[in-house]
Amino acid sequence: MNNGTEVRAPKQRGVGRLVRRLERERRQWTRPEEREIPTEQAWRAGVAEGIRLSQVAIRKGV
Repeated sequence: MNNGTEVRAPKQRGVGRLVRRLERERRQWTRPEEREIPTEQAWRAGVAEGIRLSQVAIRKGV
């Protein structure tokens, strides 16, 4: 019977794990290859920045 007294885990339970996973991905994208052309370097920086911004949004709960 559901009388409203059930205790559920908070929605943010998996947020820490997701943010840590994104941090690993960001580090992978910011790690330079041996010889990168400037366009590829800029593209990788853009991907890393997008991942960083998603981490911030997740932490804020946006």
